[in-house]
Amino acid sequence: MKLFHSILFLLFSACFSVFPQDSPERSHADQLFRSGKYEAAIPVLKECLNAQPNDLSVQKMLAKSLFNTGNMDSAYILYKEIVVCYSDDYDTYVFLGNYYYVKANNLAKRTKNPDERRTRSSRHRKEEGRTVREVIFEYYHNASEYLEKAYNVRSSDEIMKSLIDIYTITGNKDKVSLYQKRVKSE
Repeated sequence: MKLFHSILFLLFSACFSVFPQDSPERSHADQLFRSGKYEAAIPVLKECLNAQPNDLSVQKMLAKSLFNTGNMDSAYILYKEIVVCYSDDYDTYVFLGNYYYVKANNLAKRTKNPDERRTRSSRHRKEEGRTVREVIFEYYHNASEYLEKAYNVRSSDEIMKSLIDIYTITGNKDKVSLYQKRVKSE
């Protein structure tokens, strides 16, 4: 029984530890972040995160700083970690949904032949041997999953429009009409 309680305590504390809001490092990180000095904020935020690895606000500031300095993939990895412990975080769902939405749109724009198969030179192994169209549709599917989760946490016209766009592109008429009805009813 002691083992069970110890494991339960460790799991709980891993997801919900609290970082001292009044520490000098944290104050400095907040100041840099709020003043838009994202490049300078990143090492300070990483230092804060090393001290308390599960502080949600520090994780989100670091992810936003990474994103704002062009490190989109690093921001993505951090947001994926955040969603494990904080499964109802609106900002995280919006970022992840938009991340996949942008990836799908960018790949669709630069593709000349959507039926071309991905080769070994593909960046991601799981894309090998699949058509570009399949990869684009998977990105749209991932985007819709995260954006629907965000919409369920807090409804938003912007998210609803993105979902309508995704479902129109992928041909999901039922979902398009569902969200169009919601637009009309609000």
